Amino acid sequence: MIKFDFNSLTSFLGETVKHSSEVEGNAMKQVTFLSLMTILGAVGAMQTPFWGVLLYYTLAMLRPQHLWDWALDGSIRWSLLAAMITLVSFWLHLSRLIKRSSFNGMVTLILLYAVLVMFSTITAFNPQIAQGWAIEYAKIMIIAVVASMVIEHFWQIRLLALMILLMLGYIAWEINFLYFFQGGRLNIFHYGYGGLDNNGAGLLLAMGVPFAYCFALSPEKGWFRLWPVAAGVLGLVIMHAVMMTYSRGAMLATAVGILWVLVHHRPRWQSGGAAIGLVLVLSVMAGPQIQERFLSTTNFKTDASALSRFESWSAAWHIAWENPILGKGIRNSNQYTRNYGADYQGRTIHNQYLQIAADTGIPAASLYLFMLGFGMWNFRRARMMCRDAIDSAPDDDAIRRIQHASQICLAAQASLLIFIFDGMFLSLEMFEPPWLLMVVAGVLPRIMQSHLDGLCEAREGELEHAPVIAPAPPGVIRPALPKHAMSRVSR
Repeated sequence: MIKFDFNSLTSFLGETVKHSSEVEGNAMKQVTFLSLMTILGAVGAMQTPFWGVLLYYTLAMLRPQHLWDWALDGSIRWSLLAAMITLVSFWLHLSRLIKRSSFNGMVTLILLYAVLVMFSTITAFNPQIAQGWAIEYAKIMIIAVVASMVIEHFWQIRLLALMILLMLGYIAWEINFLYFFQGGRLNIFHYGYGGLDNNGAGLLLAMGVPFAYCFALSPEKGWFRLWPVAAGVLGLVIMHAVMMTYSRGAMLATAVGILWVLVHHRPRWQSGGAAIGLVLVLSVMAGPQIQERFLSTTNFKTDASALSRFESWSAAWHIAWENPILGKGIRNSNQYTRNYGADYQGRTIHNQYLQIAADTGIPAASLYLFMLGFGMWNFRRARMMCRDAIDSAPDDDAIRRIQHASQICLAAQASLLIFIFDGMFLSLEMFEPPWLLMVVAGVLPRIMQSHLDGLCEAREGELEHAPVIAPAPPGVIRPALPKHAMSRVSR
């Protein structure tokens, strides 16, 4: 006979109500945060469209609908709302933006690429599949063109870089929290993140590592002196999250990006010290399983995953050369890879460049590669401009600011390089971060020149008002002038 225990039932109902209240309270926190951020972004966007662009890319990085899927109402599409705010603000300020902005080379390349994507969609073997992906392409490229016209100042670029670090750092913190405080959960490995599998999630996180470098060296003062330490800690947290994805491509790409930064950083003794420190720290952070996974990249000739990629690459190569002009249509080639030797029907190419060549044609793939190369070149141009401006800096504070600007350029270049490298193992045409970096690369040389002129115009003003130094009387020796004063006088 079953006995009815009223006290147990009361206790159970009480715990259930308490748990439901906690969940509802936590959900309210997420909704309140996103609502407040969206409202502030909308108010700011009415003043200048940049705040709308910042809001859009913040949500594109954070992907709150996946991070807090248990708390958010799926009927609200936060990214779409941010895109609408951005476009409305852009329309309201269009006349001013047209007068002040100019199409740079990157915008021209993006528009040409959009034309090729459009024709490939029209001629696709399966238009329904192509049209769905084309809509995503359109959203990304429209916002990219808008951002190219909206970003006007270097502080905006610095704020975008800081946003990337903070958003990816927060995601990495959540991943580490689940692992260390909730029984070793590896959700990032088993389920990926934000609609990406573990490899795509690893790439997303890896692209944030270089930005930890540039902000760890930022010339902050006062209470903000603790910020470089926080940036360094965020970098380590992100790197550990990348390891927990068990993505060999992401780990290799992270190593390439870090090596790029260390090779180009000055002074070299700091690079050497940082390299030794990272090797020691990462050897502790990477457990035996992660080390084994990373070292398994040397067994690519016998690894089943690597062999399947080789088969899909070969299939894409043949598809591309059979349809060289406009390809099979966006993501149509996946329907044919099995016919060309892939291991199963619908196999993704797992190579960004071959995927584009098979889907959209060899001209589109070549143009896409040129955009990436042009972005890397523009970041280098901006770094060289900073190097040349050091000699014209009026004081040590200006020198530190110029160096920091150069470090931001180097971090963005390394982040783009991480994507370029890992793109050889993934198909992520609709991945927002590299498009943002290409936009920044397009506007950076012009903005950097204006930024450096602003830092150095203090020197020009001091030269105009510098006192005339009369010749010393015979036999009188004047004291030596400081370095910066000597440079002003000699000029």
